[in-house]
Amino acid sequence: MASEGASWGEGGYEAADGAHIQHSDEQVDNIAQDSHVSGDAADNGTDDGGDYDPESVTFDTSAPAPDRAASATPPQRPASKPKMSGGFIVEASDDEEGEEDGDEEENPQPSGNAGPQSTVERADSMPRSASAAPPAPTDVSTAQASAPVAGLNPTALLEARVKEDPRGDMDAWLNLIADHRRHNNLDALRGVYNRFVEVFPQAADIWVEWIELELGLDQFAAAEQLFGRCLMTVPNVRLWTVYLNYIRRRNDLTNDTTGQARRTIAQSYEFVIDNIGVDRDSGPIWLDYIHFIKSGPGQIGGAGWQDQQKMDQLRKAYHRAITVPMSAVNNLWKEYDQFEMGLNKMTGRKFIQERSPGYMSAKSANIALDNITRNLKRTSLPRLPPAPGFDGDQEFREQVEIWKKWIAWEKEDPLVLASDEPKVFKQRVMYCYKQALMALRFWPEIWVDAAEWCFRNDIRENDKDAGTDMLLKGIAANPESVLLAFKRADHVEANYPSKEGDIAEYAKAVRKPFDDVLDTLYAMGDKVKEREQLEVSTLKQAAAQENGTENPGEDNGDEDDEQKQSQKSVTEERIQAIKKGYAVESQLLSRTISYVWIAMARAMRRIQGKGNQTDGGLRKVFTDARQKGRLTSDVYVAVALLESVVYKDPVGAKIFERGSRLFPTDENFMIEYLKFLHSKDDTTNARVVFETCVNRLVAKPETLHKAKALYAYFHKYESQFGELSQISKLEHRMAELFPEDPDLSRFTARYSSNTFDPIGAPIIISKAVQMRPKQIMPTIEQPTSMRNSPLPVRPEQSPRPQYARATASPKRPLGIDDEELNPPKRMARGVSPLKGAAGRRLDQQRRNQSSALHRDITFLLTILPPAHTYDGQILNAAGLTSLLRDTALPEPSVWNSKLGGRQSAPGHGRQVSGDFAGRPISPYSRLQSTTGGYRNSPLRTDSGGGHHINPYAPPPDPPSAPPAWPPAPTGYAQPPPGQYGGYRY
Repeated sequence: MASEGASWGEGGYEAADGAHIQHSDEQVDNIAQDSHVSGDAADNGTDDGGDYDPESVTFDTSAPAPDRAASATPPQRPASKPKMSGGFIVEASDDEEGEEDGDEEENPQPSGNAGPQSTVERADSMPRSASAAPPAPTDVSTAQASAPVAGLNPTALLEARVKEDPRGDMDAWLNLIADHRRHNNLDALRGVYNRFVEVFPQAADIWVEWIELELGLDQFAAAEQLFGRCLMTVPNVRLWTVYLNYIRRRNDLTNDTTGQARRTIAQSYEFVIDNIGVDRDSGPIWLDYIHFIKSGPGQIGGAGWQDQQKMDQLRKAYHRAITVPMSAVNNLWKEYDQFEMGLNKMTGRKFIQERSPGYMSAKSANIALDNITRNLKRTSLPRLPPAPGFDGDQEFREQVEIWKKWIAWEKEDPLVLASDEPKVFKQRVMYCYKQALMALRFWPEIWVDAAEWCFRNDIRENDKDAGTDMLLKGIAANPESVLLAFKRADHVEANYPSKEGDIAEYAKAVRKPFDDVLDTLYAMGDKVKEREQLEVSTLKQAAAQENGTENPGEDNGDEDDEQKQSQKSVTEERIQAIKKGYAVESQLLSRTISYVWIAMARAMRRIQGKGNQTDGGLRKVFTDARQKGRLTSDVYVAVALLESVVYKDPVGAKIFERGSRLFPTDENFMIEYLKFLHSKDDTTNARVVFETCVNRLVAKPETLHKAKALYAYFHKYESQFGELSQISKLEHRMAELFPEDPDLSRFTARYSSNTFDPIGAPIIISKAVQMRPKQIMPTIEQPTSMRNSPLPVRPEQSPRPQYARATASPKRPLGIDDEELNPPKRMARGVSPLKGAAGRRLDQQRRNQSSALHRDITFLLTILPPAHTYDGQILNAAGLTSLLRDTALPEPSVWNSKLGGRQSAPGHGRQVSGDFAGRPISPYSRLQSTTGGYRNSPLRTDSGGGHHINPYAPPPDPPSAPPAWPPAPTGYAQPPPGQYGGYRY
């Protein structure tokens, strides 16, 4: 503890009477100049890390990066004597950390958006000269400034788009190529082609267009040069087909007296098949090759040596072709079968039987590949992956998943080649990776996966390590990829040939991938700042022109002033929106840069140890990182923990102290700082740091939400190791600051952990009540309640699965009565009162007493759906009867007259009885008959007998009154519109 106390004293915690670095707003700026300057000066030469002090590190200002904004104006600070704070340069430069220090001293209160990005954000917001002009335009500004001029020249506009976004704007590339083709500008077209293939070296379609252009102009030398550049790196069937066509074009077989042309073409076919013969689309090449062999000298089936040679070549080609999963494998197998059976049926059956398993495997594999690649888009023009949540991201990731499934399928070895033909197996997997990388060139995961597979299987191509070549090509395609840089550095560190030799060279080789990706990321950060300044300046100029600031002498009254103020506020809002958008982008870049520095620091510590500020090691990396800037607090946390945990050096506490001044409102850093102090049992300074930070955060409403994480951590620590009074005070403060949080959550946070929650802990008291299974199927215990109860939840696989056929056994009812508390068993069932015949009799009596209906009818009613579930039309029987009774039908004579006087056929007519003359055919008509036959008929409702009077029949009309429904022109009565077809039942 003595050493720890000394270290804290050296770090500036030597104040007495409890004033352990009170990080107040007034003191936080003076610490950097007073306490640490003097204290650290005394530390030099001591045993507590005196050889390295983060406060005394000076920057190498021999070649500082120029500030573009400041370059347009005279320097505001003397270059001969830069301003220092705690040994750090704080002059205006691209060093974000230095700007942070200077800004922090000028403005003690941190801005609301301070945190991990506070270094970058506050550096960008430093006051500049009022006469400072916008920065000199570079690529972006040139493109934007020339936009009005380029609008008159589409080619110049496309060139500007290509220069601005070479990897992303594929449409601009293609339109530019088409524009030069349309104008027949061959020299410019060749230049565009050359630039395009430098950015997209595996774009087979563009290579084919360029080669066909040269071949169309009979530029064979240029075409051969292009073949040499692309043929071995672009495994594309179309490109290799163009190569074959060129070879056959240059070697005439019609005048081949020496046979050299045929040998050249045969060698070209073998060369092509060896490289792309495993492609699924290589079927036409296989068929052409077999046709080429058949067209050669010799006769199949002949006895001469040339005939035998031709037969052997053809058989060998067939044997290779029928084992490749492709769409033409069936046709090739049929041709091979005819070839063998045409030579000799006995030997043909033997050959076919031997080759049949290979063909069947290829056929089934082709079907499997068809299923896997059904939605795959095999393209050679790669696109940048859309950001998550934006247009096209889902489709792009679906394509990635399909490629991964294809690669995984190849690795599973469905053709059983790994044991018998390992070279062919590795060739197929490598070919699949290369095909995927043509479409997913800008997806680093595929590059890393391919390199890792090559390393595990010791793949070598052209006497080079294929895995290393994959990583280098991937880094060239994605120079900003942190994943590829990490993988490359890790591979170099693990496989460096002379680890025991020169350590400096070893460290330099490991550090190179980190430095390359950092250079790319820093350049991207500069480009982001340039774009932001350009957009803001352009917006301000446009607003100035709209507000009429060009004529300041004019005065149009108060209304114009109000309009100008509103326009100015709108402009300010747009500027703030632009700055926020670019701040998010800068934040992402800064965090990425910081983690690259952290990875480099850990790697250099493993190789060179702690090191120093000049020779190398951990401290050299930390010094370089602070010189280049754009760091977040994560770098300080990582380096401080390495110094403290690995080397037990008190310098770690000083680094934390330095970070607390650079990032005073970064809650994540402060939590790590508190954890560090608690690990050192320095609770006093931990409480000081906590109080200082939360007071700073709660002082402004925009930073209040950041204090919640600090309060949560400190509350958990106090709950575990503190006093109850301190816990209560802390909870009271949390309740005042965050009233939206429930009080119970703060109380339960005392006792909760990652694996236990006092609220959500399920304590089972009664299994019968608390663990009752949910009812899925209906029961037959209570038919009455079933008809009146709502339907249970049921799946939709069948029309009515909830009405499944149930058993009618009285001994084992299906469900559990809701009023009984039965213990859960393997199957829900009722409890019989008695066993045997007595129980069955009692149960039968109970059932008969509960319902007056028969048992079968009761059972039918239980399985029928309730009436409220029927949503169709319900038949009204009384209405239908009334309709039939009240409908007046015409007499036959009237009916025949309406039909044009046609009479019924003899033998089919009905003789009308005189007793029923003068009445409608229907016996239920309202018309009164003049005869007494129907009056005495038992069909009448008012006659005696066993018939009852229809209660729904309307009262009879008076004799003189006309019918309620007058006859229609056709003789039919037309009822009023109703429910079915115009009738109301």
